Amino acid sequence: MTATPIKRFSEFNTSETANTDILSSDISPLTAPSYLRIYATFDTSGVLSLQRTNGGTTVAEQLNGGNALSANCAYVFDVITDDSETYNLQYSADATALKLIILEIDRGI
Repeated sequence: MTATPIKRFSEFNTSETANTDILSSDISPLTAPSYLRIYATFDTSGVLSLQRTNGGTTVAEQLNGGNALSANCAYVFDVITDDSETYNLQYSADATALKLIILEIDRGI
């Protein structure tokens, strides 16, 4: 069986406030484990962080090795999901998300 991507979030040319959740509500995986594939391009350099919440505790995981994303460049990240966790994103700078899309990809079993 082939893994099936499901669009969970998408925005184009949208202003983002630094260090604030980008998604209006956290993503709960439809199946776990699965992958969240994140495609991100911002007009301003900054660090993109995944906000992983489990049991009311949130930890920030900096993507791209904690290095700033270059302005106007595209990046793709895969995040493994787990049971009882939800996910959001934050960006370290005020910026415009030129394109931000999150797909959930099931295991394809």
